[in-house]
Amino acid sequence: MISATALLLTNTAICQPTAMVVKKESQTESILLSRYGAFIEKSEFLAPGGIITAIESKLIFTPIKTFLRQHVSITEIPLDQIAAVKRANTFGIVPNGIVLQLHDGTSQKLKTIILRRKKLYHLLLDQTER
Repeated sequence: MISATALLLTNTAICQPTAMVVKKESQTESILLSRYGAFIEKSEFLAPGGIITAIESKLIFTPIKTFLRQHVSITEIPLDQIAAVKRANTFGIVPNGIVLQLHDGTSQKLKTIILRRKKLYHLLLDQTER
């Protein structure tokens, strides 16, 4: 059974982490991709917004807490768990999606709002080839 979650990504200066240091066994990891406002969705129309950041070991989605969504949780996708990266189209025609096939058989669907999937796609593709 394949479960899917979608992330809508936008490049925005308002919803960006200014600095982020992630410590892993007394070493810091550099940020590979940031400044992306994101929407993680269970359906095509209702999505909590947040920020997506890629560091050397994982993708991190941090949702923004709102009045309607008081209980939010951070979603992390370890890059070493990504088995394959494929391009996808939203609604079958808009070329702005990325499907991540994970080693455990599940998949995550990422959708970029402003057709900026190329940078994220190549970043994830490079990470899976390592």
